Amino acid sequence: MICRVILLVLLSAPALFAGQLGININFAERGGTFVDIVKEENRWNGADGSRPLGPGQVDRQGWPRVDAQFVVDYRPVAEWSGGIDDPAAYRIDASGRYKCSFVGSAEVRGIAGGSVRNKAYDPASNLTTFDFIVMGPPAANHGLIIIGFTKTRRTASGREGSGFRSFRMLRPGYSLSAKKTFTGKFISALTGIKFSTIRFMNFTMANDCDPDYPRQTKWANRKRKEDASQNRIPSLGKNDGAAWEYVIELCNLVKMDPWINIPVSADREYIRETARLFRANLDPGRNIYVESSNEVWNTAPGFGQSRYNKAQAKALGIGEHENHARRTVEIAGIFAQVFGREALNRRVRVVLCSHQPMLKWWVMPMLDYISRNYGRPKDFIYAIACQTYYGGGRGNGKNADEILTGCKSSIISQIDETGKTNEAGRRQWINVARRMGLAGGFCSYEGGPDHGGGDTANIANRIRAERDTRMGDIWKFNFDDAFFQIGGNLAMQFTLSSVYSRYGCWGLTDDIARPDRNGKYKAAKLLAEKCQAKAAPAAGSLKK
Repeated sequence: MICRVILLVLLSAPALFAGQLGININFAERGGTFVDIVKEENRWNGADGSRPLGPGQVDRQGWPRVDAQFVVDYRPVAEWSGGIDDPAAYRIDASGRYKCSFVGSAEVRGIAGGSVRNKAYDPASNLTTFDFIVMGPPAANHGLIIIGFTKTRRTASGREGSGFRSFRMLRPGYSLSAKKTFTGKFISALTGIKFSTIRFMNFTMANDCDPDYPRQTKWANRKRKEDASQNRIPSLGKNDGAAWEYVIELCNLVKMDPWINIPVSADREYIRETARLFRANLDPGRNIYVESSNEVWNTAPGFGQSRYNKAQAKALGIGEHENHARRTVEIAGIFAQVFGREALNRRVRVVLCSHQPMLKWWVMPMLDYISRNYGRPKDFIYAIACQTYYGGGRGNGKNADEILTGCKSSIISQIDETGKTNEAGRRQWINVARRMGLAGGFCSYEGGPDHGGGDTANIANRIRAERDTRMGDIWKFNFDDAFFQIGGNLAMQFTLSSVYSRYGCWGLTDDIARPDRNGKYKAAKLLAEKCQAKAAPAAGSLKK
């Protein structure tokens, strides 16, 4: 009888999660992700620099078929229009000797930001090499680099103006024989914090990558490692970001779990082949989190997936939230076919995401829709998730102290929301996940300080507040006290790095070469260590 009572108490008790801290990464990180800078850029303009290259002016991989200019721009917001948001005018250091090469021949010159040295052409291999020198202080450029290629010949006997291919521009410190994909500074900043998971939404450019409904995204047209850039290539109709192979390579390298976003327009073959690629190449010890696109509820510019979801829902005769649920279950089913049904909610973790206020208006109807049409949500869905952002500081006349106080109040207001219209506090999300018996409970797909939006009001103080050591304490309060300690599971910071400007100060740092320059990165390092220490005894007890 006593044993039975204990068992009933255990079954009715809230799920206890050790808590895991994850990170969203950008494309590209502030200071560089790839050793080859060309992988991060796709700013190819015509020879006179007046307009981007369009269809017919690039080959099947995106390389110029005409004379062109290559553009890199690291300038602070908004220096190009005569002002800088950042009161410290902080700049990443882009100086140094870049080793460059391309297949073909051309006259090459530095138009902005640096100069060409040691140019050489080998007729036997049809390979041109050169160094591009970006000067350091006091003659440092402000982050704008333009290299001009004229009198191009793609082949040794080709016509003048026929372009070139396979351009590489390796960051200072790397030779043309370098085999590394990712920069040492990026890997150091990423692994300096014991993150469990990386969300690749920005890296693979899930936002606005879809065609108009009813067109679908095909596996054959996905981004490939050999494409001219891992950035969007609109001239080829490739509006996605980095190839899935790079996602797998990075996670295997840093030993972190991937969180991937499947385009809302991807057909079943695309989903199936993505699952097969991860099953075949991701280290077997790594879990994989899977989400249908990103923020399909978001109607703001740049979220074309919302329009696609609405159009598809209308065609199917269901609500847009129901279609999001249907699509999520569809993805779960395909991944289960590839990985095996037993992997679902274990190694394969499908997350149903929505906006924080929409618990009652989107999430509950989605879970009800799944129950009516497919069965228990916990048989398909690992967790439900929303954002854990906090604000404070967009108003005029606030100093840094008031901004920090506003941030703390913003967090506290989100913990509980009962008796109000939305009833969507973090505890309420946790309770829904618990009632549904979801293995992963309640997660956060993005979070951190959010007072951007493009508003320049009080921007200097907003940026100063982000760099204040006290912001680290507030950041920790948001993820620890107001999430992990009340029953949240996996929380994903947005992002590792970013410029600090009117559009937000999202990054834990604004320079991966100097990640500890503000309090948020340091706070994340300490919290991640705490999470790992808390998880270790639990993992050990399970093995027994």
